[in-house]
Amino acid sequence: MKTLKQSGAIVRFNLKNEEDIPRIAKVCDALGNETRLNILRRLQSEPYTIAVSQLVRDLGIPMTTLLYHLDKMEKADLVNVFYRSSSSGTQKAVVRDLRGVDLRFHYSMRSETAQINSFSQSLGVGQFTEFIGSDFNFCTSEKQYAHLNDNCYHPERFDAQLVYTTAGIISYRFGNRIAKDHKVIELSLSLELCSEAPYFDNNYLSDITFWINDVELGTWTSRGDYGDHRGLQNPAWWRSTDTQHGVIVTLTITGDGVSINGQTVNDKIGLLKLHLDKGNCVEFKFGNKPTSTNQGGFNVFGRHFGDYPQDIQFALAYLDE
Repeated sequence: MKTLKQSGAIVRFNLKNEEDIPRIAKVCDALGNETRLNILRRLQSEPYTIAVSQLVRDLGIPMTTLLYHLDKMEKADLVNVFYRSSSSGTQKAVVRDLRGVDLRFHYSMRSETAQINSFSQSLGVGQFTEFIGSDFNFCTSEKQYAHLNDNCYHPERFDAQLVYTTAGIISYRFGNRIAKDHKVIELSLSLELCSEAPYFDNNYLSDITFWINDVELGTWTSRGDYGDHRGLQNPAWWRSTDTQHGVIVTLTITGDGVSINGQTVNDKIGLLKLHLDKGNCVEFKFGNKPTSTNQGGFNVFGRHFGDYPQDIQFALAYLDE
């Protein structure tokens, strides 16, 4: 018996996807019967729940027959069967579950030479969704906000052009509409990063780990917190004795694995394991794992700090289906 839930979800199936075939078969099997369709019709008014004993009376069928139909429907996530308390004791009831199915029958058998489309998004470094750590700081183009700690969600953060911490993990969320509607063949992320030392230190190691949708992709070791020259984008008020710039780090994920700046770091994780088409976003996070050897923090630069006039860049290469 499954735990009571009322997800109301709409799932997307594509005949092209091998992993969708068993679920398509279960849903089609569950829907291919008039009795089961009539059960769904009786679950269309609030509270979208009905006692099993009431269904037996309404449909005029034996309890064993009804339970057979409900088992088919529950395996396809169309309904959920559960126990509830009533004035006469505990009774078995049915609640509707899956709201609908978007099933694609037609798809393209594209060759390797098929045209590849691209999609990109850009997020400012202050547009993070979560920060976990003990030290949080940021700068806008006009002002520095230091040692905020638990006040990391300061309203001015959306204007941040530099975010830095000596110990923390930060998260950003990008839209996944393209991944829901198309076959993604490559995902890439590009950002300017370095370690975070007092003032600056060109030889200050930091092991920065990357995740997408909570799947760990790999670790890049920053060689330093750079101050060897003034950052080309830095505002005039920023002191030359502090961090000046980072380096561009490009993370690329394909079906064959993960690379950082062109070097393969993980051949066990490919695009399929990231579940890019699930939920309503692609979550990207990075920072020092508690178990990392080099706990050197990080600076992440926006378009108006550091050497490069860019924010955090997210891109997908995809094929139409």
